[in-house]
Amino acid sequence: MLFFELIRIALGRQTCFSRPPSEQEWQGLLKESARQTVIGVTYRALNILPDNQRPPMQILLDWQATVQKIIFQNKRLNHDSVWVSKRFLKAGFRNAILKGQGIALLYPEPLLRIGGDIDVWLDGKQNDIIKYITHFFPKTRVQWQEVDFPIKKGTCIEVHTIPALMFHPIDRQRMKAYFNQHREEIFTNETELPGEEGKVCVPPLRVNMTFLLIHIYRHLFNEGIGLRQIVDYYYILQHCQQTGQMHLIAETAQMVRHLHMTRFVGALMWVMQEVFLLPDELLILPANESEGRFLLQEIMRSGNFGLYDNRNQHKKTKWGNFWFQTARNMRFLFRYPREVIWNPGYRLAQFIWRKCNGYR
Repeated sequence: MLFFELIRIALGRQTCFSRPPSEQEWQGLLKESARQTVIGVTYRALNILPDNQRPPMQILLDWQATVQKIIFQNKRLNHDSVWVSKRFLKAGFRNAILKGQGIALLYPEPLLRIGGDIDVWLDGKQNDIIKYITHFFPKTRVQWQEVDFPIKKGTCIEVHTIPALMFHPIDRQRMKAYFNQHREEIFTNETELPGEEGKVCVPPLRVNMTFLLIHIYRHLFNEGIGLRQIVDYYYILQHCQQTGQMHLIAETAQMVRHLHMTRFVGALMWVMQEVFLLPDELLILPANESEGRFLLQEIMRSGNFGLYDNRNQHKKTKWGNFWFQTARNMRFLFRYPREVIWNPGYRLAQFIWRKCNGYR
């Protein structure tokens, strides 16, 4: 598949295409890169390819125009990440920027990773965090694990009371215990963002190796997974190898088993080998081909966060969304029963909690 070859070239896993793409195929490669939000990542391949395999000039110009927008957006996100981090520190909340701009630092060219929201985890009690946010924005969206903080026009900021989410109550408590165990590491790991914007705290590598797996797992049930999230994890594993921290692979595998995620992570490892040619020594768990083929099919059909999956069309109401999510997750029931079975109960309990507390 030419699209997979393009990604491998961009990641340095392959030097050129097996054959030169046609103009129509190049248009398809650009379109698929956009669907999977890896258009900045695949752009790197265009400077590596031999002349006879480069795209037509108009497609190249369109690609470059999009990349310039990505760079501009990332500069704004870096600036806003530092700004919001300082604001919370002044309010008495230690904090860490999750995913996004922190993960981008592991990329060879951080400004080419397509950014999204700013996710910030605050160190504090849930009630104190919600009270602080709703003081400024009484009608903002409040959930157990996150609260919208619409203080910056054009930038979506989500404040987390816990970094991630699992639906099964035992696994959720184990996950919380894991983050509490590494709390000091997370809230003291200061890192400089590109462009001399300033410093923010981000989770260290050992935490990100587990956290990103939980995050990707969650999105499988909520909207869908895109290849951008898989590329993120590829660069985490690359950084693990480059910094000589290979012992973290066994440590992460132990936590994965503790959270009952072995089948999913085995599927993810197969996808990474199939698409990125990931070497065996970087596998968290042995690759599971049958599960991996199913997961890759979901990824390619859904696109980024399921935005291109026609199966995700439903009535945009609270109950319409509830029944849609419940029905949607049934296709994962025999693969990931713990999360599927507990998902409706978690969502219903959160709905009741929000109603009882008067949250929107």
